[in-house]
Amino acid sequence: MEIFWTIYAFLTGLLFGSFANVVIYRLPQGKSIIKPPSACPSCGTRLLFRDLIPVLSWILQKGCCRFCKKSINKRYPLVEVLCGLLFAVMTIFSPTLSVIPLAFFAFMLLTISFIDWDTQEIPDGLLIFGAITGTLWIACGHLFPELFPLAPRWNNSLLGILAGALPLLIIDRLVILLVKKDGFGYGDVKLMAVVGVFLGWQLTLMSFFFAFVIGGAFATYLIATGRAKRGEYMAFGPFLCIGALISLWFGNIFIHLLFLSF
Repeated sequence: MEIFWTIYAFLTGLLFGSFANVVIYRLPQGKSIIKPPSACPSCGTRLLFRDLIPVLSWILQKGCCRFCKKSINKRYPLVEVLCGLLFAVMTIFSPTLSVIPLAFFAFMLLTISFIDWDTQEIPDGLLIFGAITGTLWIACGHLFPELFPLAPRWNNSLLGILAGALPLLIIDRLVILLVKKDGFGYGDVKLMAVVGVFLGWQLTLMSFFFAFVIGGAFATYLIATGRAKRGEYMAFGPFLCIGALISLWFGNIFIHLLFLSF
């Protein structure tokens, strides 16, 4: 039965991944994510149902538009598969109704990661969606604790908002004072405030740890290979999102090990 739900979550995630591609492409341009219907980005031809089956359509069409034969970016099936995997992992992590808000949380983080990587901006609409989802999860956890056992308490989420937003605000102010340039965008600050709603203060702080380790390693690799220069701005939102997911899944283990070491 658990395998069935995991497979179901993966397939559902593929569908949400297809929608994530629409959001990633249209939202930064200020376009509606609902209409017009999906079309080929090269020739503009409206896509039919058989062209929109997640991953499968891309494979059957050999990565090309069925109409103009132009190549379709590999990112489209990649986003769909990533979203499917995230949804599937959430069913393993939370075999309760908490999987629903956590899946939406993963959807938000995935979509924000790609948008921020492309544009170095984080849309407020996605953050509002995340904040509302997290708030509803907390409320459901208060009213139905047996159905939503993983939902954080409201006071922990409130501390999580502070733990997520304040460190980035402080670092940003210090960087502005010392080197006269922005350290973090306010999108990152708001993103971590929303992460705090879901994770609470301890796991939110762990998110920073994972994000700085992974982001620092990636930046070092770019500089070492000559693909980036020192002082060049790099979108940090994707690493904050990765850090939040790692913290959600493994943060408590690291916290437990940390306390055992003292």
